[in-house]
Amino acid sequence: MVQELTELLEEEKLSCVPVLIFANKQDLLTAAPASEIAEGLNLHTIRDRVWQIQSCSALTGEGVQDGMNWVCKNVNAKKK
Repeated sequence: MVQELTELLEEEKLSCVPVLIFANKQDLLTAAPASEIAEGLNLHTIRDRVWQIQSCSALTGEGVQDGMNWVCKNVNAKKK
């Protein structure tokens, strides 16, 4: 997954596009914390765009709307 993300980030057409990672199953006690996800995906190396890890639960829908709002806000900010 890291290689695929890296390839997408290197794509010229996607330059400066914000990155949102949905961290699903955050309602479970065994859920990975955001810091572990960020480290696993090497997100700390991304310098040319904003990124966010959004905790969510596909089962309840919690966090999904917050993530979509973040994407909309950051895509619109890029257009200005």
